[in-house]
Amino acid sequence: MESTSLQTFRRKMMNPVHWRKANSILSKYTKAALASQSGAEKLVAELSEAFNVAMTQQERVQAAKWIVQQGIDPQSRRERMMLWKKAKS
Repeated sequence: MESTSLQTFRRKMMNPVHWRKANSILSKYTKAALASQSGAEKLVAELSEAFNVAMTQQERVQAAKWIVQQGIDPQSRRERMMLWKKAKS
């Protein structure tokens, strides 16, 4: 079960109004960076700061693990959209 912070984070992430900001942040990362836990945690920290969502370290780790499991290439527009769709489900 997700915490309230993670639910808020996902809700803001899938909001089309915020997607432009999320997309620009995602495109700064590489597939190799998001394949590592530390790189994914940096992404989650940057996104949570951009969306003004306070997250505990445990929540950031959980979100980062999910990102690593997705194995996306953030340089690919198609894969960024796939990530957005997965966050919505």
